[in-house]
Amino acid sequence: HILCEFFPLVVAVFSLPSARTRTRCAPTRSNHHLSISQSTEQITLAASTSTSLHLKTSSSEDKEQRQKLGRRDRKKRLDELQKQRRRNRWMKRYGTVEALQQTFGTGPPWGDLSPTQTRSLYHTLLPRSLLALNELGLVKVEDLAPLAYEARIAAKNYARSRCVWTGRVGVFLFDQYRSLRDKGRLVKPGTSSSMSWEEIWAKYESQIIREQKERGKELDEDELMMETYMRILEKSCSTNEAVDNLFLKDEGDIDGGDISLASIASQLEKDVRAILLSPSEITKAEKTEKKLEKKQLKEREKEEKMRRKADRQKERRKRKLRW
Repeated sequence: HILCEFFPLVVAVFSLPSARTRTRCAPTRSNHHLSISQSTEQITLAASTSTSLHLKTSSSEDKEQRQKLGRRDRKKRLDELQKQRRRNRWMKRYGTVEALQQTFGTGPPWGDLSPTQTRSLYHTLLPRSLLALNELGLVKVEDLAPLAYEARIAAKNYARSRCVWTGRVGVFLFDQYRSLRDKGRLVKPGTSSSMSWEEIWAKYESQIIREQKERGKELDEDELMMETYMRILEKSCSTNEAVDNLFLKDEGDIDGGDISLASIASQLEKDVRAILLSPSEITKAEKTEKKLEKKQLKEREKEEKMRRKADRQKERRKRKLRW
């Protein structure tokens, strides 16, 4: 009887994923708590199966409480699994260079876009639609920041793969110079010049701490974690203004090859909702946008009314001066 009761617990513990199989995640307490909760759920599930023979002796009230608690846990677990599946779908479509190549195609080996067109493509592929989801309050920032980080790297590498070879050589030399200046070493062949998730997290976390000290404020651990997630999400949608001024002076012909930036932007905006949001969340987003549009329309009408009023007063003053 003792073996039958404790054997499922032993199996559950040894079946937990090892540290080698875990994916890269933010160095925060939230992921630690997530892994612990998942392990606890597996052990609890095994324990419940081993003690199922004793449920007949429990009272009817205890049975109802267990069933209600089980339903809530199962619903919460199902919602998390559905969200994770949606995030995985989005990553398979926009989160890697290979995914972007399958979605938008590949260019010839020597490239088919000029530096200006490449910079415009990079701007279009930036995950600003993810930032919009957070602004609408539909997806948590801790879920969006890792997606935005991966999407930015994928957008940069994909845009560079479409650039003409002369531009790629220039970018490679600039990356080597920047790596030597910041890290004291050159970028090894076959490795990415982008900062890792851990490096980018440490960079913005220390940046936020320094800013708060200058303001005479101090954030607790949870607030600092949320601020860091938000900073990563925002920075994943921004670009270097100096580089933009260098390559985006001429905005005449920004499309090139088989690339249409307008269609790419439209597809990104459509897919980010169709993939990451549930039907009820899509409906909520549409209603929220309609409210925002009405509010913006009223503000524009109010500004226009005030401008006309100021013009009439100015005209009256002119007439008085003439008289």
